[in-house]
Amino acid sequence: NALGLWHLRRGEFIPAEKHFRQAIERLTRRNPNPYDGEAYYNLGLCLRFQNRDAEAYAAFYKATWNQAWQAAGYHALAELDAKKSEWSTALDHLDHSLRFNTDNTCARNLKVMVLRELGRSAEADAILRATLALDPLDWWVRWLNSEPLTCDLPTKLDLAHDLARAGFIEAALVILQSDTAPDIDLPTQSLGAAPLVAYTLGWLHGLSSNHQAAFTQFKQAARLAPDYCFPSRLEDIAILEIAIQSNPSDARAPYYLGNLLYDRRRPAEAIRLWERSARLNPKFSIVWRNLGIAYFNVSQQPAKARAAYEKAVRANPTDARLVYERDQLWKRLGETPVRRLRELSKHPQLVAQRDDLSVEFCALLNQTGRHAEARELLAHRNFQPWEGGEGAALGQHVRTELALGRAALAKKSYPQAVEHFKNALRSPENLGEAKHLLANQSDIHYWLGLALSEIGDTTAAKQHWLTAANFKGDFQEMSVRIFSEMTYYSALSWQKLGQKAKANRLLQGLLAHARQLQKAKAKTDYFATSLPTMLLFDDDIQYRQETTALFLQAQAQLGLGHNAPGRKLLLIVLKRDPNHALASDLLTETTTR
Repeated sequence: NALGLWHLRRGEFIPAEKHFRQAIERLTRRNPNPYDGEAYYNLGLCLRFQNRDAEAYAAFYKATWNQAWQAAGYHALAELDAKKSEWSTALDHLDHSLRFNTDNTCARNLKVMVLRELGRSAEADAILRATLALDPLDWWVRWLNSEPLTCDLPTKLDLAHDLARAGFIEAALVILQSDTAPDIDLPTQSLGAAPLVAYTLGWLHGLSSNHQAAFTQFKQAARLAPDYCFPSRLEDIAILEIAIQSNPSDARAPYYLGNLLYDRRRPAEAIRLWERSARLNPKFSIVWRNLGIAYFNVSQQPAKARAAYEKAVRANPTDARLVYERDQLWKRLGETPVRRLRELSKHPQLVAQRDDLSVEFCALLNQTGRHAEARELLAHRNFQPWEGGEGAALGQHVRTELALGRAALAKKSYPQAVEHFKNALRSPENLGEAKHLLANQSDIHYWLGLALSEIGDTTAAKQHWLTAANFKGDFQEMSVRIFSEMTYYSALSWQKLGQKAKANRLLQGLLAHARQLQKAKAKTDYFATSLPTMLLFDDDIQYRQETTALFLQAQAQLGLGHNAPGRKLLLIVLKRDPNHALASDLLTETTTR
């Protein structure tokens, strides 16, 4: 039964039917009347989606053997009765359903319509008034009460499907035939359902055997803007399949159906549909974008993913999101920071539209040594924190100030260096967030101590080194860690304090941890659902963990005075990930010492 439901929710009706029948066979192996009617009811749903109403009717009826499924089972039976205009039987089944769930407004509203078909208007009006009192926001009962339908288009679609399921095709058409023009006075998100309304109208006309009207609606649907149109109902699968068959030149229907199937975990079929859409209309950027994501995450074809994103950007070069996502793909594929920065520099207006793109641009400026420009960008933009980007702008602020401070130290501009390192400890208001209380800032304290010692303030320098040396653990990626990239600076601080033995013990512990980490199997933390590396393109967490382990080993070796193996490890890290910020900065740092 569970496997059947899994397939049913994916719109895979044939395998779903197989599992439901297998569940029923086991349930009735020793007793023809099962203790639970759920598998029968689910089988009825599955068969109804396949337009096998007679078989569905028998399955729904058997589900009513069990009291838990009588309300739902009899309601489904009544819908099929109404579809055949068997009004008296439908009324009887609705009475049975409402006996077990009196507040089911769908059953109550259907009963109003059935009573009207039977000419029993007074009874229908009484139920209508009672339902209005029960739920005055129910749009079906308000429509039955002759109130204007001022609801959004998705709600109208829900109502149309409720009516069509019970055979009231003309009523469903009346509801959807109004307000489908693209300039209606509704919120943009509601207007996004306009293409789906047109496709549904085409499907309804087809059910009424008005094939010319159906074709006209399918053509109209293909012309409507696709923004905010996200089919989500199982019924939409059949509607879009019929639209594709009826109008093979339509590029939008396979795109929409691909979106729906991808959401239902049917990526291979979604890719084929998107490829068809792209062939029919190669100038539609979003279908190329979707293909890029699917090629990378599902097909594991990075070259095809990259080519798809190039086509997406060419199709719509003014879409900042596409530029950002393409850059993230390039980053994941190991494109050099110089190439990435050169490409983003061609689109300054698009970079300025997005915080995430601005942060990435800032990171590339830092990665290529243009720290003053990075500082200027951070100083003149108000950032808004976003899920998955927590600490991103703040991290670039710290990186920028540390780099500028180290550069000032190298030039022996010690007061300037102190100012930069102190700025790194601050959280500018325009960045929109502060540092986590558990975040380790040993690197800042180490460098600040170094700058203070150069201007002769040894007391303050020792205080900062003590702070760095005594900091325990770190908070990264939503978890506390005993060892991190900051451990290196704690050890360096112990060295500056003359505690070489403590420093060596810490570095040896870091080295042992890093070697163990390199061999350990990587796993994603339960709460780590919004990490930046997981937001768009699937991450190889094992590869990333091994890269981190190699970097920690490089730090440990450098801290222990083993410069040649340490630098070699840094070069390995940068070969694995040319955009590794910490490795790039540490390599620069060791080169300029």
